[in-house]
Amino acid sequence: MNRTLRISLASTALLAVLSGCGNSSTPSSEGDNKGTKEDKTSITLWTNFQVEAELLQRYADKWSQETGNEAKIVHNSIEVQQFVQAANSAGGPDGVFGIPNDQLASFATANLTAEVPADLYQDSDYVDAAVQASYVNGKRYGVPIAVETITLFYNTDKVDAPPATWDELLESARASGGIKFDATSIYYDLGFLRAFDSYIFQWSDNAYDVADIGLGNEGAVQAYSYLRQMVDDGFLSADITFDIARSAFENGETAYYIGGPWDIDAFSSAGVNFAVAPMPTLNDKRFVTPVVTQVGFVSSKSKNQDAVWEFYKYLIDEAAVELYETGDRLPAKLAVQEQIETDAIAESFINQIAAGEPLPSVAELGQLWTLYTDNMRLLFGGSISPEEAAQYIESQLRDAIELMHSGS
Repeated sequence: MNRTLRISLASTALLAVLSGCGNSSTPSSEGDNKGTKEDKTSITLWTNFQVEAELLQRYADKWSQETGNEAKIVHNSIEVQQFVQAANSAGGPDGVFGIPNDQLASFATANLTAEVPADLYQDSDYVDAAVQASYVNGKRYGVPIAVETITLFYNTDKVDAPPATWDELLESARASGGIKFDATSIYYDLGFLRAFDSYIFQWSDNAYDVADIGLGNEGAVQAYSYLRQMVDDGFLSADITFDIARSAFENGETAYYIGGPWDIDAFSSAGVNFAVAPMPTLNDKRFVTPVVTQVGFVSSKSKNQDAVWEFYKYLIDEAAVELYETGDRLPAKLAVQEQIETDAIAESFINQIAAGEPLPSVAELGQLWTLYTDNMRLLFGGSISPEEAAQYIESQLRDAIELMHSGS
């Protein structure tokens, strides 16, 4: 392989230390880029990009030289409630550059995010999944920065070429050393559900309908039946976790593994001879994997919103390639992706991202994770049938959402 990708999923980590921003004022004129101290607009941005924070500050300094404004990048992590308190104070940040899209809804529903200006960028310039991830309840609150997903890893000492279909994959796995992944997680099971026309929440008109749940329909029953058959055939079990599956591949015990670019460094360091390929098709359909999009948003409390939007646009246009080279964050912008497709591993992930879709950017998704895993473990252990799994998962999710909105 030409290089490694190190994308940290970090879907639970958020943002930065409390840091002040300067007074809002009129930006310097075009004829005097440096301006005077009184002319400058000072903005402070938080980021959860640790490796790339220094790079972002260098671009912030370049932007400052060109515009006469000032931009400060701050990295750290805090809880959402701390951000709420900071945003409502005089020292709150002007925006966040780099947050997983599944966290965006929490900020939007707390009225902490400004809506993206209609003319800031065209949706057609970005990966479809990244565009979808930027909307919350029909409004665009995020600017897509980078994308990541999971796909198929295979041990090249055990497998000559990647399989094209899941039937071929299982046949090969039986002969060459098996496959392991955490099939009790909705994150890894999304593709099975989508292959049989099931879904989590229905997506329509740039919004998710959380009342329209697809986890109990006939397609879901077929997906659960397929997974249960993999248990019966000896490929899966209720006790296979992410760590167990990754360790088995890292130690050369299994031929196949489903994982993300965050796994690559460990496999390379362990000396595993491996390659990455797009997921095989299932039920004559491309296998859908969840795409996590790192987005930027502007605080609704900021008095410098125009300056922040312009800075975001500058970063995405100017810094995207170096963000990839520094932290291996695959760009969400299509034109930039074309510049890095010579990297074989990156190309495999980009191809899979094209078949992916975001996990719903709604707060209600948080109610699903544990109950889905609990029911899948019961299914894999033989305590419930696929039909019962479908019934329980959907009904329990509806009850959890109702309780969530009741304030109880």
